Amino acid sequence: MINIFNRKEVCITYDIAEQARVRDILKQNNIEYDLDTKRIESPLGGQSLISSSTSPLGAQVSVNSDMSNRCLEHKVYVKKSDYELAKKLIEK
Repeated sequence: MINIFNRKEVCITYDIAEQARVRDILKQNNIEYDLDTKRIESPLGGQSLISSSTSPLGAQVSVNSDMSNRCLEHKVYVKKSDYELAKKLIEK
């Protein structure tokens, strides 16, 4: 079971297709995950033009251009013990 004390963020994305790709990879490799999705306001007032990068904590960040003021942020967490394997599989 994943809880706040034994989890690590492996991916942050605003792209539903990327979120689905990550979930599929984790499922195929029997890696338990937790998905947290929330609606957020664009910090640029609907002119978000951010590309893929890495967050300060090392999690993969993938953002598509979105011309709406609202978007969904998807955070994928895995157990700390599964983090290295999950990260390696996702980056392939």
